[in-house]
Amino acid sequence: MHSVQNHHATQLIVALDFSRADRALEFVEELSDLPVIFKVGLQLFLAGGPELVRELVHRKKRVFLDLKFHDIPRTVSQAVRQAALMHVEMMTIHLLGGSQMVKAIAEELADIPLLRPKILGVSVLTSFDDVRWAEVTKSMTGHAVDVAESVTGLVANTIGHGLDGVVCSALELSSIKSRYPNLFTVVPGIRMSSDLDDQARVTTPAIAHEMGADAIVMGRPITRSDRPKEVVQAVLRDLSLTRVSA
Repeated sequence: MHSVQNHHATQLIVALDFSRADRALEFVEELSDLPVIFKVGLQLFLAGGPELVRELVHRKKRVFLDLKFHDIPRTVSQAVRQAALMHVEMMTIHLLGGSQMVKAIAEELADIPLLRPKILGVSVLTSFDDVRWAEVTKSMTGHAVDVAESVTGLVANTIGHGLDGVVCSALELSSIKSRYPNLFTVVPGIRMSSDLDDQARVTTPAIAHEMGADAIVMGRPITRSDRPKEVVQAVLRDLSLTRVSA
């Protein structure tokens, strides 16, 4: 094992996987005063709308808007501008939209630099394994491509056009960090060590931190806990450790 160049704590993003805005807001208050970022995805955004996002910002919460925009460049850049005007801290786009889409976003945000959120690219969704992804790539190009190759290619195609970071699985993290050390990396699929089984292709907060993740996303291990605040405090302790392997 090599020494990990990890000089800062990995941030914790808590996924608000609720279907009701009032329940989400109650939960947010349960974690009051803890240094976390709250992720609003499709389910909750459709339940609570922009009003919920504005309410979270009004309560001085850090918001990650995870809607994975993917459309023609003008449509996406206009949507990103609206998100920026809501004062979200970070948001996601699909890198399959290509470099022109990323460039259009950067141009759209150029005149509101103080409101510019982190733009995070999603390459291959974590629900794909190599077999399922091969079906997609073969249907598009006639050739089967594995996940790792597609992730690397999509990031390389968009990295110079205003992309701030990527959402990637723990499997791709080391490769991305070695190629693009300044790219902000967000790793989903994190579980507490007690929740892992032998077959799970997921990782723990401490391992993600050791691998150099800038942020991790956790949902159900926190939101379904009887004592979510205690779980978050335990995770934050893991994320602030500086672990060096011999």
